[in-house]
Amino acid sequence: MYNFNGRIVAVTGAARGLGFAMSERFLQDGATCVALLDLKQESLDAACKQLDPEGTRTIPIVCDVGDNSSVEQAFAKVFAQFGKVDILVNNAGITSDSFAAKMTAEQFDKVVQISLNGAFYCTRQVITTMAANGWGRIISLSSVSAEGNPGQTNYSAAKAGIIGMTRTLSDELARKNITVNCIAPGYINTDIIKTIPKELLQTFVEKVPARRIGEPKEVANLVAFLASDEAAYISGACIKISGGLH
Repeated sequence: MYNFNGRIVAVTGAARGLGFAMSERFLQDGATCVALLDLKQESLDAACKQLDPEGTRTIPIVCDVGDNSSVEQAFAKVFAQFGKVDILVNNAGITSDSFAAKMTAEQFDKVVQISLNGAFYCTRQVITTMAANGWGRIISLSSVSAEGNPGQTNYSAAKAGIIGMTRTLSDELARKNITVNCIAPGYINTDIIKTIPKELLQTFVEKVPARRIGEPKEVANLVAFLASDEAAYISGACIKISGGLH
């Protein structure tokens, strides 16, 4: 367990899956408040009720990370209440798979807009206050697909972009005591995995040296470590959490 007492956390794509698990872990580790950002109010309200029945340590905020004005409005609500964001987790992302010859411009643009541009929009909102406070953690979700995956030209490009952005931001912000890292999950037991037919999923599992898919809490554990004081000298890293899958 880590100590996030006094820390204000923002997690995008937080209403379910990895984002929900990360939010839960931060609350377990004593975060003063976690702002959950996602697209639908109903899903956010349900997540906050489950995570924080008393409603004192979570804020549900409707936000489309692919829309810069929506991002600005979302973070303005957090700043109005707390004046800062100490820890940002850029988790929101989508897939829209197709082989490149059949992929439309709209498919490519939408995935990059949300998965890459959205991470930049959110990051830009927190840098100034983190620098002024002399402490900050920015953690973004890349993927093993950043190394290339057939049918995911758009997603692979976006997730590779996350790695490049992470390393550049790390160079820019290290002197401000702000660490910037990303993690690259492999197959994780989220809603997307549950839609894959069992026979096909088994072929994926057989490619993983660990011979299993990961659990959201395992990703959340890594995020919590990177956000902690124990990871203060780790910045500019992309850490795989994939059971050995490359």
